[in-house]
Amino acid sequence: MVTFIEVLNGVNEGSRHQLTDGMTMGRANADIIVKDPKVSSKHAQIALDGKGQLVLLDLDSSNGLYISGRRVKKVALIPGVIFEIGRTQFKVVTVEEEQASSFERLLTWRNIVSATVPQLQIQNSEPEQELQRFSPALKLTFLRGIQADEEIILGYGPRTAGADSLDVELLDVDAPRDAFQLIAGPGQVELKVLATGRVTLNNKKVSAEMLSDGDMISVGSTVIKVSYL
Repeated sequence: MVTFIEVLNGVNEGSRHQLTDGMTMGRANADIIVKDPKVSSKHAQIALDGKGQLVLLDLDSSNGLYISGRRVKKVALIPGVIFEIGRTQFKVVTVEEEQASSFERLLTWRNIVSATVPQLQIQNSEPEQELQRFSPALKLTFLRGIQADEEIILGYGPRTAGADSLDVELLDVDAPRDAFQLIAGPGQVELKVLATGRVTLNNKKVSAEMLSDGDMISVGSTVIKVSYL
C-alpha cells in the first residue's frame, strides 16, 4: 500500500501528496509546500517509527500539529486520520501500488469551476503582455515577514506579486491583491508598483524603477531583497 495525504481545505484543496520517510512539510524550503501563513517554514517531518509505521513529527513549530482540536507532537499516518497544520486540514489515505501513479488531483468544486467556466472578457482591458526572458535571472529573497527565508527565482516576466497572485504570492496580511509587477528590461528588471503608497523600494515610494542588485522591496511587514543571478 502507498500512503498519501489529501488537502481538505485552503488554496491547495484537493491535491494529494505521496509520503516517504524523511519528507518535510512547511511554508518554504520543504518537500510539501503548504501555502498557509500559520505554517512554519519547516513545520513537520515524516518518519518511520520502530514498527515501520509512517508518522508525522512536529519540528518545534510555532503552531504545532492538531488532531480534533488537541495539540500533539506526533501523528500516526494511518488511513482515515485527519490532522491540521496551521489552518490547513489533511486526511491520510492509502491506495494499492498499481493505483498510486494515477492517484491524481481530486476534482473539487473549485477546480471544476476554474476548468469549465470561461473567463469573462472585459472590454477596454489592457492587452496581454508578451512574456520576455529576464537576463540575468532575478532572485527574490524574503528577509522579514511571514515568508522569511523563502527564495523565489524568476527567469521571465512580466510577473505580478500580490495576495492573490499565482506568480509571486505574498502572504503578508497587509499585502494588496496586486502589489507590484516585474517587467523585463535591457539587462535589468523594472519594478512597476500597482498599489500606490503600499509598496516601497529602499524605503522610498516609487511608481516605477529599474531594479539594482541589493534593492529592498517592502510590502506591509515583508521585506524582499533583489539579486541578479
